[in-house]
Amino acid sequence: MINLKKILSSDVFAEKLLYQNLLKYLVNCSLKEITPKEVTIAQDVFHKSADFNASEDSTVRVHMHNLRNKLDEYYRTDGSSDEFRLLIPKGHYQVRLVKNEILSSRRKHQPKDLAIFVLGIAFILLLLYTVIKPWIAESKHSQIEAVSANNRFWRHFFSNEYPIFIVLGDFLVFHEYHDKLDRPRRIQDYEINTPAQFDTFLQNYPENSPEIWDLGEVPHNAIYNILDIAPVFYSFCRKPDIRFTSNIDIDFIKKRNIIYIGEFKNLRALTDLVTTLPISFKTLPWWHGTITFPKGDSLISLGTSRDWEVSRYVIDLGIIAKLPGHNYENYIICAGFGYNAQIKIVDLITHESSLQLLEEQIKSEHGIIPDYFTLVVEVKGFDRASTTFEIKFFTAVDRDHYLKSYSSSLPINE
Repeated sequence: MINLKKILSSDVFAEKLLYQNLLKYLVNCSLKEITPKEVTIAQDVFHKSADFNASEDSTVRVHMHNLRNKLDEYYRTDGSSDEFRLLIPKGHYQVRLVKNEILSSRRKHQPKDLAIFVLGIAFILLLLYTVIKPWIAESKHSQIEAVSANNRFWRHFFSNEYPIFIVLGDFLVFHEYHDKLDRPRRIQDYEINTPAQFDTFLQNYPENSPEIWDLGEVPHNAIYNILDIAPVFYSFCRKPDIRFTSNIDIDFIKKRNIIYIGEFKNLRALTDLVTTLPISFKTLPWWHGTITFPKGDSLISLGTSRDWEVSRYVIDLGIIAKLPGHNYENYIICAGFGYNAQIKIVDLITHESSLQLLEEQIKSEHGIIPDYFTLVVEVKGFDRASTTFEIKFFTAVDRDHYLKSYSSSLPINE
């Protein structure tokens, strides 16, 4: 039922002699109903000496991790139509033959492409809705409230010809085999949000480590954010693309305008854009966190609050940062600790009335609205239905901010 020759000759395994030998060895052991041990694999496949010590040498575990990834890649590509698949459960070295449960739709699209495709379709439908609604609405009150093409905040953002990307801070999803359930499953671990944290986890728990799944989880607030921001692009006749922070690195910021929406902990590579600002943030478990900023000669630290048991009343914190790039790119960072802040701050900058209110508050306190700035917002209200906001901190950001403070770390195009 398994054509091992087809697997070994696929693009994934072709010219990968070591992994071919490892897979053939494990399959042969399973056919003989032999459960190989780590030390025997080390000696038979990797030609380790008789004094091989598994606690000091991770060769077998590392290559098994890579082999599982290669098998997953094979069944997403060349083997997507195979009726059965080979499965090597986590922490085990015996190969199992299981039904291939990959959906037909996933045979045609990579998971990340599928997520981007779905969000793209939703975005197109919303744009179509904004176009046709004025003609079918019975009154002007039924029209979507979009920002004006003369709005200074957005006019400046769209002032160059760089492509525009909405970058969502997605959650990492992991694939693991659960011994007790005797089946694979996908899980989230809210303490693992970056590749570095995942590598640390693998080092600390080599016997029970998951694998990063290709598709992360899109935060629930993202749909509200997309609904809010879509009319802005319609107003300026610009088309955005969508990416996830789990799939970009710091080089991605070059010659692209970026709008980030998500949690602080999911900024990942984009963290470099905010580390030199005069604020600092600390993420805590369960969507809590603190933001610290200067006030006079002192430092002010604010924290989040959630009353889950009684009223679900939430005090959340977020930032809106409009930042310059080395090559005249424009970046907007909309980050919060929880859904409330993310929903509210995107709402503030995407509707004409709320944006005017925000601008009036800034002008009353600071006189002018600079092209680039950072502000901290405190958001209050019931869970995912916050109604009030207050600017807690505001400061202008110089056009050459990164050249002055961080030029050695951020990518520059000469």
